[in-house]
Amino acid sequence: MRIPESSGGKALEVDGIFGPSTEDAVKLFQAQAVDPKGRALEIDGVVGPMTWAALFRTEIAVAKPESGTLLARVIQIARSQVGVMEEPIGSNRGTEVDQYVASTGLKPEGEHAWCVCFLYWCFMQAADAEDRPNPMPRTAGVLDLWRRAGDRGLLRVGRSAAVANPASVRPGMIFIIDSGGGFGHAGLVRSVQGVTLTTIEGNTTDKTGSREGVGVFERRARTISSINTGFIDVTRTF
Repeated sequence: MRIPESSGGKALEVDGIFGPSTEDAVKLFQAQAVDPKGRALEIDGVVGPMTWAALFRTEIAVAKPESGTLLARVIQIARSQVGVMEEPIGSNRGTEVDQYVASTGLKPEGEHAWCVCFLYWCFMQAADAEDRPNPMPRTAGVLDLWRRAGDRGLLRVGRSAAVANPASVRPGMIFIIDSGGGFGHAGLVRSVQGVTLTTIEGNTTDKTGSREGVGVFERRARTISSINTGFIDVTRTF
């Protein structure tokens, strides 16, 4: 690799070795450059998709779901729910919200957090349309979903593996965030562009992505490294 002098440092010639000098040059470049969308690069010394695009001024490919798959149908159904809001706001209730919650076997009167309920309902609708069993574990708990996925042998990509290989995160996967105290938040990956995620999330807000939000939103603010637990593909095993 050759880091250009225009990045602020002395040009490094190709020697086939990614050593300390190369890593330092990459970090210097990252500190001074932005990605194709004008956002600051993460200074980690790794030439990931965003740094690569900045180095060579290339467009970052957007990973989208394969047409005709269950995950593509799940994403389509989830998108149809964007804009659903709690009734009244802050109640964890509402016509659609009650349906999400009931799909997991809970009584809506309990005013439960419903981010995972929303996901289960989307997968249930997609599976029913294809006359097949719902592959997603039936639970309303974020961390319980992560555990059950592991118990079933479903494909889980932990944070470190996802950061090291962003291509392992695919549309239709469920992201899992552990917020401490046994709580968390989950959502659906709609598309991946480099390390940036477009997600569809229930029980959240469009601004902060809170785990105690008020509706279903499509968000473009998350990155792979911001997901502190990992990702699940409920249609695949390992």
